[in-house]
Amino acid sequence: MYYGPDLLRFDRQLLIIGREAQLKLRDSRVAIVGMGGLGSNVAMQLAAMGVGHLMLVDFDEVELTNINRQPLYDESDVKKPKAIAASQKLMKINSKIEVIPIVGRFEQNTYRIENVDVIVDGLDSISARLLLNAFAVKFKIPYVFASVEGYYGNVSTILPGKTACLRCFMRSGKGDEKACAHGIYPPAVFMASTIESSETISIIVNGTSPLAGKLLVFDASSYVFDVTNLKRNPSCPVCGD
Repeated sequence: MYYGPDLLRFDRQLLIIGREAQLKLRDSRVAIVGMGGLGSNVAMQLAAMGVGHLMLVDFDEVELTNINRQPLYDESDVKKPKAIAASQKLMKINSKIEVIPIVGRFEQNTYRIENVDVIVDGLDSISARLLLNAFAVKFKIPYVFASVEGYYGNVSTILPGKTACLRCFMRSGKGDEKACAHGIYPPAVFMASTIESSETISIIVNGTSPLAGKLLVFDASSYVFDVTNLKRNPSCPVCGD
């Protein structure tokens, strides 16, 4: 099946999602905050699927210990800013898209991502995620959250004004430490990031997603998955009444 030179590369997914959905992906803007295990894998999938505009936010540099779960990078990228290294690799995957690297912390660059369609969480601490959640709620931007520690992963989608926000079910992150400090099973990262990518695509195409207002928890060592419905907290300091 032929859709024209710009869509030919997406022939197999067009059979599933259709041309109209593909054009929505082409015209969409997604910010990925944190380009570690979650963010780099999401970015790779979204670029390959044809999301037209990606903003990559990260202040960190590539380390050798990252590469086992962040295949977007290789040994030649060590000590390069992750946002820069990722943007260079993504342009090789799909030269037709726009990739904007932002080297710095999210809270210092909020003005640059106020007009995106979806925010994807690639962070590794609770405190940073709560800041991102508050920003997404304030500007009414759908926010796809995920976290991984050891064999376990969590994924949820927050639709501001419609679903519970992250603060409704996650406590303060004061004094928290990076999840990777306790060890991470790489396949768990790939599983969580793939679900994040699918949620992002669904939001862009359909305006909602399977995990909107729900929390998916999985164990990559036993393939046990559980989904819990989340309720908005009327007293939530971020999204409450």
